[in-house]
Amino acid sequence: MVGLASPAEAATSVTATYTKTQDWGTGFGANWTIKNTGTTTISSWNLEWDYPSGTKVTSAWDATVTNSGDHWTAKNVGWNGTLAPGASVSFGYNGTGSGAPSGCKINGASCDGTQQPGDNPPSAPGTPAASNVTDTSVRLSWGAATDDKGVKNYDVLRDGTKVTTTTALNYTDQGLTPGTDYSYTVVARDTADQTGPSAGPVAVRTTGGGGGQPVPNAVKLGYFTNWGVYGRNYHVKNIVTSGSASKITHINYAFGNVQGGKCTIGDAYADYDKAYTADQSVDGVADTWDQPLRGNFNQLRKLKKAYPNIKVLWSFGGWTWSGGFGQAVQNPAAFAQSCYDLVEDPRWADVFDGIDLDWEYPNACGLTCDTSGAASFKNMMQAMRAKFGA
Repeated sequence: MVGLASPAEAATSVTATYTKTQDWGTGFGANWTIKNTGTTTISSWNLEWDYPSGTKVTSAWDATVTNSGDHWTAKNVGWNGTLAPGASVSFGYNGTGSGAPSGCKINGASCDGTQQPGDNPPSAPGTPAASNVTDTSVRLSWGAATDDKGVKNYDVLRDGTKVTTTTALNYTDQGLTPGTDYSYTVVARDTADQTGPSAGPVAVRTTGGGGGQPVPNAVKLGYFTNWGVYGRNYHVKNIVTSGSASKITHINYAFGNVQGGKCTIGDAYADYDKAYTADQSVDGVADTWDQPLRGNFNQLRKLKKAYPNIKVLWSFGGWTWSGGFGQAVQNPAAFAQSCYDLVEDPRWADVFDGIDLDWEYPNACGLTCDTSGAASFKNMMQAMRAKFGA
C-alpha cells in the first residue's frame, strides 16, 4: 500500500511582496503590495518585518508604520483594510540605510503564504442582533463562527474600534451616550490568532437624548468619491466599518459631470451598475443580475436605511469636471432643469436629498478658465433654488 498525502493548504490567505522603487545613495523608496489570495474577504492586515541595524523607515503613506527597535510593523489605514478575494493594495515609504527586509509576516503568517499548512482563518460569525437598548447600553448576540482548528474568541467593534474580546456569543456594551447612533461588527479569532471576515454591521441608536432625535447643531459632512471603488478599494460599506456612519450627518457623492449645459452621470458603472457580493454589501445581501439598481447608489440606499439620519447630496463638478459650467450658466433655468431631472430620476430619487455644485472656479481658473461674468454664479444658484425648492 502507498499512502498519498494531500497537498498542503496555506492557512494564510494573504501575501506581501516588497519592492525597492528608488535608491539615491543616502536613502531609498520602497513599497509593499498586500494581496488576498484566499476565497474570503479580509477586513484588516498587519505586516511585520525586520531591518538590520542602521536601516529604518523615515516616512510612510497609505499605512500606519511603527517600530520596536529593528522590528517594523505596518497596519492598514481606514480605507484600505478590506480586501476581497484576488484584490490587492500597496503602501509606500522612504527610508535610510542599505539593508533589506527579512522575517516577513502578514497577519501572523509567512508573507509567501506557505506558513501553517492546513490552518484556515475562521468564518464570519452570525450577524449580531441588538436587544435591551437603553440610554447608555445595548446587548449584542451573534451566532458562532466555525474554524478547522477551533474558535478561540470574538472581537466586538463599535464604530470600527474594538471594545472587547470575549469567548461568549453575547456582550453588553455600556457607557454609551443617550440618543446616539452606533455601529457594531464582530470578528472571530482562531487558536492561531487569525481573524476572519466580519459579521454585521448592525446599527443601534440608544434611547433618550431629546426624544431620540439628533440635535441639529452641526453639519458633519464627508465626500464619497465614486472613483474610490477602484484603486483605493473603498466602498459604501467602509463608511460603516470605519465608524464614520454613526458620526456624519451628510455625504457629498462625488462626482457628477457637467457637459453640454447639463448635469450628467459621472461614472455609470460605479454609480449604478457595479454588482456587489454579500460580503461587500452594507446589509450583507448580494446584488442580482436583474435588479433595477446596483452600484454605489443601491449601497447608499441601504446605508440610509440603516442610518436614516444621514442625508446624501449629489455633487457635480470638481476640479476635473468644472469646465462645463460656463456653457451651463448661459441658460441657468435649463441647467437647473437638467440637474433636477437627473437627481430625481425614479431609479434613484430616494437616494438623494439634495444637490451640491462644486464649480472650480467661477470667473477664475482651475483646470480650465471661466469668463462667464460676475453674475453667473448668482444666476445659477437662483435657478437651482427656484427648481429644487426651499
